[in-house]
Amino acid sequence: MPEEDDLQGGEPKGMVRLSEKATVTDFVEWHESLEWIDHMLTDFPHKIRLAISNWSGLNLLALSLAGLATIAGAWDLGIGELAGGGDYRFSGISIFNPESGLFAISSSSFFLTIISGALWLGFIGVNWQIFPLMRSHAIALMASIVSVQVGMISAHAGAPNFPFGTTASDFLGIFVGEAILVFILIVVIHRSVTETRDLHVQTRHQHPDPYEMERAKRDHSLAGWTLAIFLFAVCINLAGFAGAAHVAQRPPFESSRMFSYLIYILFTMLSATLMMLILWYPQFMLGGTTLTIESEASRMATAAIVDTSNDIGTCPSCGTPSAAHMTANGIIVSACNSPDCNGEGPVGQDCPICENPISAIIECVSCGTGASVSDLFPMEDAW
Repeated sequence: MPEEDDLQGGEPKGMVRLSEKATVTDFVEWHESLEWIDHMLTDFPHKIRLAISNWSGLNLLALSLAGLATIAGAWDLGIGELAGGGDYRFSGISIFNPESGLFAISSSSFFLTIISGALWLGFIGVNWQIFPLMRSHAIALMASIVSVQVGMISAHAGAPNFPFGTTASDFLGIFVGEAILVFILIVVIHRSVTETRDLHVQTRHQHPDPYEMERAKRDHSLAGWTLAIFLFAVCINLAGFAGAAHVAQRPPFESSRMFSYLIYILFTMLSATLMMLILWYPQFMLGGTTLTIESEASRMATAAIVDTSNDIGTCPSCGTPSAAHMTANGIIVSACNSPDCNGEGPVGQDCPICENPISAIIECVSCGTGASVSDLFPMEDAW
């Protein structure tokens, strides 16, 4: 895939750095606290163009599998299962209950359901192959989709015309589903990627000039990626609502319900596309390093228990082994610089003993040269 070559060979050919792009809006002129809007609206189109120029046939294969899975799951032409409203006397998907709704559908519908599930598994499998750093996050995103859909189904089960004619209990499923969604997107996905990005910038782009550090952070901006997460949440909610509303109606129907049917297909496809964008950018940004994508707390815990004898950094001037070492999963650990503290921890994060930041500049005990950890552990970088 094209991005693999880029990750191994430095800055992608022809890529314009975000620090070199002017913002497309000027909300910051109204108030400095609105600068994040300028960055978000500038970064998102940049991410789209970058994805289009770097996605390969495997990415298109994954999108095709998602599209076929969506169509197979919603197909009703020549079957009439959805158009007829189904049999309201049967419900559930248990394979052990002979009166389960799973056994009340036609053989064609059952076959398409199995095909749809297999295609979704194929979609996840391809994403696992092309985004190895984000495998657990791919599962988490699929879990968020399922939680929202189950919540919508739960709400419509008691109130087919949801949100009309509802009671407080009808909102319980939606509340639980949305809580799971927020936890996954903010705590599991956004936090781990943001903290890994910060560590990457601090260790791989360490520079004595603060301007260069700010430029590096701008080049690795997650503003557009954050907007993709927000749009993903909107799309799966719209798709979940449209899908549940379409099948919740009881016959006789007052209309063809084609609008909700098309909305479901459209926003499910958009959700799959945004999901791949969410998985792709951290992989593209960090794929050339040995860092794993996890939160600071998880990284600190990992550094405390893994074998730290894998790789010892060496002084770029004299070749003397340094006090910094790299764990098996790419975490660079160094001793704390504070006097009278014998703690150690991941570079760029707080010491677990004195809570002072562990410096990314390591002084050689032999020649006295101060070098950044990026010089002690030379490796290729995405940018």
